[in-house]
Amino acid sequence: MTQDLSLVTGGGSGLGRALALELAACGHRVIITGRRSTPLEEVAQEAEPGAILPVVADISDAEGRQRLVAVVSAQGGQLRHLVHNAGVIEPIRPLAEVTPDDWQHNQAINVAGPLFLTQALLPALQNGGRVLHISSGAAHSPIPGWGAYCAAKAALHMLYQCLDEELRDRGVRVGSLRPGVVDTPMQARIRESSRQDFPLVERFRAMHRDGALRPAVEVARFARWVLQDTDDDRYAATEWNISDEAHTEAWKTAQQR
Repeated sequence: MTQDLSLVTGGGSGLGRALALELAACGHRVIITGRRSTPLEEVAQEAEPGAILPVVADISDAEGRQRLVAVVSAQGGQLRHLVHNAGVIEPIRPLAEVTPDDWQHNQAINVAGPLFLTQALLPALQNGGRVLHISSGAAHSPIPGWGAYCAAKAALHMLYQCLDEELRDRGVRVGSLRPGVVDTPMQARIRESSRQDFPLVERFRAMHRDGALRPAVEVARFARWVLQDTDDDRYAATEWNISDEAHTEAWKTAQQR
């Protein structure tokens, strides 16, 4: 039986790394991508030989996206899962101080990259492919100092809804998942912020001190279930949220069957 092929962006660390390893452990072939080769190679070495293929590419760049299209084609041309996990939180500062270059960089990675990578890979996704946007509570609530990130994640949330409406007749379903506050390198960067730039920084430092960050492995298992084991309409109907008791109860109940 042909193995499902999955592509996870931002696969060199954090949730992307954990999800790539989870999918590989469940028998998927996984392409991981990011801008630095060393972390990607290290993730690939943690899995069975050949299970994870690391590809250096910048999803905010047309050349990087075409490199991924070429790799998918070389792997058989049929993609089961496309997970948009790559993201940046910078710039962390009040919107009144954000520069045009900072804004463009944030939106290019967080919004334009996912949209145009999905567009480029549509031929590979048709007839049963699933796209998953990794979202955030920042898509739904204003957070001082995170204005660029909040705006990007809000845009990504609307993209998920519009794309699912537009692509379902082509056999592609699009979903979204809120992972909660996960123990990742992004959280380390957040804790380094100044109170002037990010007034809520102490709350995040306290969560780290108190061991309140959610393990990436736990979120990866939840995301793998959402991707692989839910039916199409349930997958895309609403944004999945690991902090929603109804969602996690459905997940845990399914694991007991």
